[in-house]
Amino acid sequence: MKIVIINDMLWGGGRERRIVQLIAGLNRLGVRDITLILLDDRVDYPEVYDLDVEVIKIDRSSNRDFSVFPKLHAILKKMGPCIVNPWSYMSVFYAAPVCAALRLPCLGAFVVDAKPARPISVNWIAMRMGFLLCKKIVGNSKAGHDAYGTPLQKRVVIHNGYDEARLKAVVPASRTGSATRIAMIGRLDRQKDYRTYIDALAILKARGVDFEAFVAGQGADLEVLQAYAEAKCAGSVTFTGFIKNIDAFIAGIDIGALCTDPVFHAEGISNALMEMMAQGKPVVATDGGGTPEIIADGETGFLVPPHDPTALADKLELLCVNPGLRKVLGEASANTITTRFSLPRMASEFLQVYHDCL
Repeated sequence: MKIVIINDMLWGGGRERRIVQLIAGLNRLGVRDITLILLDDRVDYPEVYDLDVEVIKIDRSSNRDFSVFPKLHAILKKMGPCIVNPWSYMSVFYAAPVCAALRLPCLGAFVVDAKPARPISVNWIAMRMGFLLCKKIVGNSKAGHDAYGTPLQKRVVIHNGYDEARLKAVVPASRTGSATRIAMIGRLDRQKDYRTYIDALAILKARGVDFEAFVAGQGADLEVLQAYAEAKCAGSVTFTGFIKNIDAFIAGIDIGALCTDPVFHAEGISNALMEMMAQGKPVVATDGGGTPEIIADGETGFLVPPHDPTALADKLELLCVNPGLRKVLGEASANTITTRFSLPRMASEFLQVYHDCL
């Protein structure tokens, strides 16, 4: 089976990590005729070049460059793939009509969160185009399909998959002191509610809780958030930037957090949550979107209301002062990933949908 996967970029992010892991999972199933088409030169996951995949980059002058249509048409016409799998709004915007013209089956995989595009925007047009022209639409959460309004007959839910082979290579960094380590991992932009996270840390500091806190990620809001953290709880938050070896970093923390701003975003299935849970870390996250599909409140972690730093601080403090509870919830978290969010399951389900679209 000849598969073409298309995405805007391979920058550091959850969607991009999923694509790389999917290709790795398909390779292990014996699928090696895979092409990845990117619309940007930047690649934050160089391990993609170690996989059995051809990487093609299409030059474009802007995010909405209409010259991509004939370029993509020429590439797909020459290749004659069995299935084309665009993963983003703009990639489906380009790929869906080109596939229709070439009579190639198109599988959309752009439902990666639970916050659909703003009506009448270019992304909204791309979404509607995908609904019309794609044979099936993969979402990584049921909540995402519900929010997007994906046509019922085209819905497929495939939860993210974690590659447990990654755990064998984990060598945690050395650590000193007895402070509980808390981390939030994600892009530094308005979709992630780092202010609530920092406010909660300030509450913990005022309560005398012994902790070290980290913000792991990159993004446009870095300097603003650094200033905010300095004003709220100076000296208590370390900004790590983008971490290539995220598994080693996670091995060195005790508690994971994920705060989402529902005004701008709703999670599908967060890779950051999945990666922390896979290593047996209890997590505290904003309730909403697809997050309840991975976190069972009180069993594998805690769900808290959005924009509520006190509720977040209460749960973080409970975990900080109770290592026995951290262990119980962490073990349940790891079991959840093993049984419901494995990479072999995700790759097998994608391969089945590819066949269903033929």
